[in-house]
Amino acid sequence: MKDVTLQEWAEHYHSNDEMRKTFRAQSEALKKTHEYGYYVTDFNLDQIILRQTEGNRRFVQFKQVAPIPKGKESEILLKNIQTESFLEIGLYSSMLSDVSIQFTPTFLKENFDRFSLFLPEEEFKYYKRVFVFDTMMYLCVYLDKTAEAQVSKLENELEKEERGRGKSYKKFTSAGQTLGEEEQSLPSIPDVPNQSAFVSLFILPFVIFALCLFIPLFSFLFGKLN
Repeated sequence: MKDVTLQEWAEHYHSNDEMRKTFRAQSEALKKTHEYGYYVTDFNLDQIILRQTEGNRRFVQFKQVAPIPKGKESEILLKNIQTESFLEIGLYSSMLSDVSIQFTPTFLKENFDRFSLFLPEEEFKYYKRVFVFDTMMYLCVYLDKTAEAQVSKLENELEKEERGRGKSYKKFTSAGQTLGEEEQSLPSIPDVPNQSAFVSLFILPFVIFALCLFIPLFSFLFGKLN
């Protein structure tokens, strides 16, 4: 893709994802411009160059820049960030090209919540901070911090889930240990006599009865013989 102005780029349809990538690149360019001690003096779409590499990386260059006057750094940087945000909201909502609406920074600030229909959720939160509450933050920084927060939240949720699984396992183990202790505290069951002992106890009375019967008989016969 050859270098195009943002005006030429905006003449074609772009998904929210494509717009986010372009506006992120624009924010990175603005941040770097400020870090070098310059600010953007003209945000007209034909004064902004977009370059896209074969690897789908995007770079933005501002044609009109000037050194930041001393003593006015905060005021000028915030004004640059707000003007860039105004431009991007206008592109998201297609109101920059709608001549029937007097789309101005004042109109946007007074009706900001209505623009939630046109903006992705995260961008809406960012632009509201910048445009309504005068927060000086670059879009690229905000998106990075949001991504980090989402990753951190996901990691915390996974950690809680793992801890929950560990507690469940411990509870199961404790229940098993308790059951073992209860089993150990049960009274012992006496051993059942084996079969040979049972037979001996059963026959013993008959043996005694036979002896009692035959001993007198033997004594009588033995007396007769004598």
